This record gives sequence, C-alpha cells and structure tokens, in this order.
Amino acid sequence: MAQTAEESSVESSTEIVRGREFVNRRAMSSAVVAGVVGGVAFGGLLQSMGMLPVVASLYGLEGLAWGWVAHLFNSVVFALVFAGLLTGTGLRRYAGDTSADVGLGAAYGAVLWFVAAAVVMPLWMGAVGLDAPPVPNLDVASLGGHLLYGVVLGAVFAIAYRR
Repeated sequence: MAQTAEESSVESSTEIVRGREFVNRRAMSSAVVAGVVGGVAFGGLLQSMGMLPVVASLYGLEGLAWGWVAHLFNSVVFALVFAGLLTGTGLRRYAGDTSADVGLGAAYGAVLWFVAAAVVMPLWMGAVGLDAPPVPNLDVASLGGHLLYGVVLGAVFAIAYRR
C-alpha cells in the first residue's frame, strides 16, 4: 500500500520504542520553541497587569524575574503537552498545518484557561497561603491571554514542525 508524503513524514519522525509511539524529537523541539514564543507573548500581557510576581509566588519565589522564569517554565510544559496531544493522537494529521494548528492552539488555550487559570491556580494560591480568588476564577483578561498563548503556540509549532 502506497503512503502519502504526509504519512511518510509523520512516520519517519515518530520514534517507536517497544511497540509504543512516543512524541518525536522534532515535535518536542518545535514545542519548546513555540512554548517560549507563546509564553513571551502572554508574559507581556501578564507583566502589564502586574501578575508575574503572583506566578513566581506559586513556586515560593518573589519578583518579576522569577515570575518570568516560572511563567516560561509553565509555557514550555504546556507546549510539550500540546505537542504530545497533537502528534500522539488522531490529531497527528494536522501537525504542521498552520491554520489547523492555530485553531487547535486557540482551543487548547481556552481549555488551559478554564482548567489551569480558573480552577487550579486559585486552589494553588490558597494552598500556598496567598489571597486566592474564588473558584472558578473566570477572568476575561486571563482568557484573552490564554487564547493569545494558544494561537501563537499553534502558529509557531506548525512553522517549526514543518522545518
């Protein structure tokens, strides 16, 4: 059975270990780059709102610089999850398709907003002794930032993945 160029590209970039597929190195490196770029875009918004020190405090740290470190760490971790979902599931056929990846990134950003920002973050803030907003914290500015992150994540991932 003949393979299409897309199937061949996906297959050749996937590592098989003991019969199980793992996210390939190209997907991981693309995710790291996309996570940093998306994180910087969202981080600019967070900095303008004075929120980066709050992000630092989730890790027991203080200040703007540590807020950037913590935020970019989160951004890369979430980008690696995005890459795993995109390349390790039935969504694989969309990896590298810019318009599809932007749409999937926006959807992913919305899910991150609800799960991570609206639910987990207020609970985490309370757990470390900070003044926490109510759960869920459905802040529209936060939604905008997470959508921005997701769109940039998807666009940069697609471009990097195709290289």
